[in-house]
Amino acid sequence: MNKLLIIVFVFFGLVVASIGGAYLLTRSSVDRGDNVAVIEVHGVISSQQAEGLFGGQGTTPALIRKQIEKAERDSSVKAILIEVNSPGGTIVASEAIAEAITDAKKPTVAWLGEMAASGGYYVASATDYIVADQGSMTGSIGVIFTFPQYNGMLDKIGVRMRVFKAGKYKDIASPYRNMTPEEEAIVNEWVMSAYDDFIQVVADNRNLSNSYVRSVAEGNIYTGRRAVELDLADRVGTRKEAIKIAAHMGGIEGEPGIVTYRERGFFSDFVGVASTRFGYGFARGLLAAENQGVPRY
Repeated sequence: MNKLLIIVFVFFGLVVASIGGAYLLTRSSVDRGDNVAVIEVHGVISSQQAEGLFGGQGTTPALIRKQIEKAERDSSVKAILIEVNSPGGTIVASEAIAEAITDAKKPTVAWLGEMAASGGYYVASATDYIVADQGSMTGSIGVIFTFPQYNGMLDKIGVRMRVFKAGKYKDIASPYRNMTPEEEAIVNEWVMSAYDDFIQVVADNRNLSNSYVRSVAEGNIYTGRRAVELDLADRVGTRKEAIKIAAHMGGIEGEPGIVTYRERGFFSDFVGVASTRFGYGFARGLLAAENQGVPRY
């Protein structure tokens, strides 16, 4: 493709993103005086929201912290419900969201929807109380680190990669060669260190012993009901019931109002979301760097 044409396409993508992506955090509510703020942790947890050509749904620490801080400043909000429907995500992003929840001064309740696994459960464990839908898939306490290996395929087609490096382990986990046993031990140490941290965080948040959490943290997926039996959640309940519990913890009498916070553009939702995802996705698709693996919860 002509170099000038690529530059034009990239510029177009960024302009479209900037037009549709000028977002404000807006408040919508069914206001009855005293409210529960509902904050959604949906999709993959990552520091960057959109991935691929057209983007995708996900949750970032920056957005969740912004929403929690807004709920904290809103005098009508008495408690916060964290609605989790996530398979997990990166370690750093999961930790940052959990920290934002822990920093909240108002009561926090997690409701585990269809899936609150791994990093999704890590986030939920930071709340004061966990309500799990009976059919929720949760748990999956563990760490995974994957990366592709192309060297076998490249050998078959006669392609060789030449690497110049300074530092013995600079190309550790390179997809272009097999790892040495020493390197495998190093990577496994990274994974086990993150796993130990995960277990200790859950133990602290749930007031459980480290040894007990370790015994149920082998990557198992549990139903919401089973999670309650294992003390990984406090009770089985629907979203509506979780809101009532949050309201009670916030001292609300009667039916609570519901407040949600959304990112809204200056145009319609369609234009704002579609243009942001298409614009940045298009530009990033053309300028994509190598996607290297990172440890994930």
